[in-house]
Amino acid sequence: MVDPDHAWAVEVVGACDPVFRAADVGFVHQVGYGDEHRRTVVSLLWEADPTRFADRYPESGIIESYGADQWPGVHCVDFWVYVEPEAGRCRLSVEGWNLPELFLELRGIGAVDGANLADTFARILGVTSPRVTQTHQPGRVE
Repeated sequence: MVDPDHAWAVEVVGACDPVFRAADVGFVHQVGYGDEHRRTVVSLLWEADPTRFADRYPESGIIESYGADQWPGVHCVDFWVYVEPEAGRCRLSVEGWNLPELFLELRGIGAVDGANLADTFARILGVTSPRVTQTHQPGRVE
């Protein structure tokens, strides 16, 4: 069991936001709490601008998933993290690419969980994870 609180969410969002910014499709985040005192995080949500998302990721099938007739009314493309503290895991649900829900183990340590989530989102979005350092630069002789 893990206890995802506000401090945990701050660390996770801090790790994931650079990945979503790198996608350059206007992602913004929200944190969902299970109580009014913000003691327990139940979800994290990143929403992208649908037009920018479809332009950047035409292979995602996002327009087809909604249908061309409903696409003009779509206000955002959602990337959800549903926190399951009693199971010690989270469930990722992303729009596009027709991916199944993904489950990741949580440690309850924001920096660790955030890094794992950021790596997963980076793979989905095809951007470099902030944890990856490039030792070789094209055009540079070492």
